[in-house]
Amino acid sequence: RYTFTIMDRERDGMCCRDGEGRYVVTYQSTGDMIAQGSEFGYFESTTFSVPYKQPDFKDNDADGRDDTTKNVYPPLVYPCVNKLGINVKTDDYGVETTFELWTRSDTEDYTDGTLVASGGPYTSDHEYNLSYCLNPGKYTFVLLDWACDGLSGTSVDGSYTLDVNGVEVYEGPQTWADEGQYYELVKLEFTNGIGDDLKSGSSEAKLNKEYGVFSMAFVT
Repeated sequence: RYTFTIMDRERDGMCCRDGEGRYVVTYQSTGDMIAQGSEFGYFESTTFSVPYKQPDFKDNDADGRDDTTKNVYPPLVYPCVNKLGINVKTDDYGVETTFELWTRSDTEDYTDGTLVASGGPYTSDHEYNLSYCLNPGKYTFVLLDWACDGLSGTSVDGSYTLDVNGVEVYEGPQTWADEGQYYELVKLEFTNGIGDDLKSGSSEAKLNKEYGVFSMAFVT
């Protein structure tokens, strides 16, 4: 067993006067997150065993997030007729990379929707394959990078793709069009009803140049 401890002499964690920071501790062989944080007092500690096994989901403080990863996981939907697959290959700064999945609101601010799922920060130079079963509806997928350089690393470049019911529909760029941009948005719409049979169907994607995001409609 080991104990990881991070300390801050200013007793305000990794904020606030000179900007916001964060830390993440991961198990390299599996990519699982052991601990993460940003704002704490003088110190913060996490005890873990090696080999490390990711604990089951726990939300003891009832904030809707997993106590270890601080991420949101969508409720179970059965049968799974709207399956979103997310493949992320991190660069050599995986701590910079996170994602969010929101229900789409009627405004241009994606945070006006409801946060359905989130992931990261991640270990570096590792591949993650995630999948979520979703209710029919419109969603916004957001990939965020704190360094504002996308998945372009120093010695290792990353990548990410999205698929729907096993069909790849989008491959994200390593670097983003606008320098200094810290996120990329992909708009998704799932039209399968819960009582429908699972179909790969067809997928269409077109670039919405006005907002710099991709709009996709999935027709089965």
